[in-house]
Amino acid sequence: MRFYKTPWFTRLWYPSLTWNIPSQDSIYLTFDDGPTPEVTDWVLEQLNQVEAKATFFCLGKQLEEHPEIGKRIISQGHQIGNHTYSHLKGWKTKDAHYLEDVRLGEEVMKEVGVTNNLFRPPYGRIRKSQIKKLDLQTIMWSHLSWDFDSNLNVNKSIAQLKRAKPGSILVFHDSQKCFDNLQIILPEILSHFQAKGFKFEAIS
Repeated sequence: MRFYKTPWFTRLWYPSLTWNIPSQDSIYLTFDDGPTPEVTDWVLEQLNQVEAKATFFCLGKQLEEHPEIGKRIISQGHQIGNHTYSHLKGWKTKDAHYLEDVRLGEEVMKEVGVTNNLFRPPYGRIRKSQIKKLDLQTIMWSHLSWDFDSNLNVNKSIAQLKRAKPGSILVFHDSQKCFDNLQIILPEILSHFQAKGFKFEAIS
């Protein structure tokens, strides 16, 4: 079963995490798993066309390989957050190993000029014991695009994402495997909410 909108019981289980951001007129776009040559560059171009700002939750290993893209993200007024170094599943990883992977990701972020403490756990899977040991602002989401699913009905994804309200946090992925779906979904979402007078802000 696909949940395009995060179920209430998930938020209840992790009440200390950020699921949305109070706002009168802003939507928060986020992109996971990059930076990826061509894909992230395309995303930045789309965002610039509508003067949108976003938050990129980057993998340390990807940012280490493509630091120039990370610096470009920052120079264009977007935010970068930590998505671990190697995309570990918190539920299946011992705390010490998980925390070390997060730390490695944080070190790479600092090298490209990231100064915030934003973090998103891969897959949204993290143990409460891991949360307690991380002194980071953990950002989850209210709406998931499912752009990583090769069998996705993109029209349904677009329709579901258009139900987002001010303060919603939307998740996309700037990875090669998601690019086909992303190229259809993202322009539609940008156009829809811009027409409604919404702003697209980075998470601070």
